[in-house]
Amino acid sequence: MDFSTVIIYIKDLLATIMTLLMMMSPAFGSAEVTYTAEKPEEVIMSFSAVSDIHVESNNPKPYSVFYDVLKGLKSGGDNDAVVFLGDNTMNGQTIENFFFYTGVRAVNPAENIFVALGNHDIGNGEGDYEKFRSEYILNNRLYFSNNINRPYYYKVVNGCYMIFLASEELSVNECFMTEAQFTWLKGVLDEASATGKPIFVFNHHPLYQLTGVEQDALAEILNDYEDVLYLYGHTHKEIDEYSFQTQGGVDTVNVPRATAEGNGVVVEVYENEVVVRGRNFVENEWLEGLRYTY
Repeated sequence: MDFSTVIIYIKDLLATIMTLLMMMSPAFGSAEVTYTAEKPEEVIMSFSAVSDIHVESNNPKPYSVFYDVLKGLKSGGDNDAVVFLGDNTMNGQTIENFFFYTGVRAVNPAENIFVALGNHDIGNGEGDYEKFRSEYILNNRLYFSNNINRPYYYKVVNGCYMIFLASEELSVNECFMTEAQFTWLKGVLDEASATGKPIFVFNHHPLYQLTGVEQDALAEILNDYEDVLYLYGHTHKEIDEYSFQTQGGVDTVNVPRATAEGNGVVVEVYENEVVVRGRNFVENEWLEGLRYTY
């Protein structure tokens, strides 16, 4: 690495650190409410979901947009949870994880914060999976008091099950799920189904990007249960009507890269329906025409 490259790296790193310090200021921790549930008096549970932040240690641009996205998420008046759908970092580096988790913790956009594991968070196909896995588990415990012991887990918010899947090997465009994870998933789905409430399954990868098992395996499991909504990221496709599809009999939502345009989704649970609305968290506005019910 030549001297000029080193200087650029240091400059970009300092810019990222300065943004992080701004986010830690007391003024940033408060936010005006800019969006609420459609029917605040009737909503059972509401959460916002974004994906593919891609915090990079020497690239302040995505972190600057992340700053604005977090402010937008913080302004959700009825948010019970905020979900980050993986690829939170670019390379899974410790310093990148520090920037991501510290930034989220400083803003604290909701009472419940959940983070899925993406392929970039485990080195994008390169490195030591166990190291990435251990750091992910530790960060969830330290920053969010989310005492998980493996990369796949579930939490219950206002009676609704939120189930997080994960690749168990290094990956890029594939999600490696073991039989143990499938067995665990069936058990959790049995519990969730008994509540009669909607079930939310989160995975960084699309439904049909599995490896090591039949491509239909996950869809077949999910189809055994009613009222399942599968949310994923990874594709970086901007949100439009094609982001809301039924694939293999499963209702799915593809959440775009948040640090591209600032877009994500807001999900609201009511007695007889689930409402999903597209939202730009940077401009603090709803995405026209992108409202779906399940």
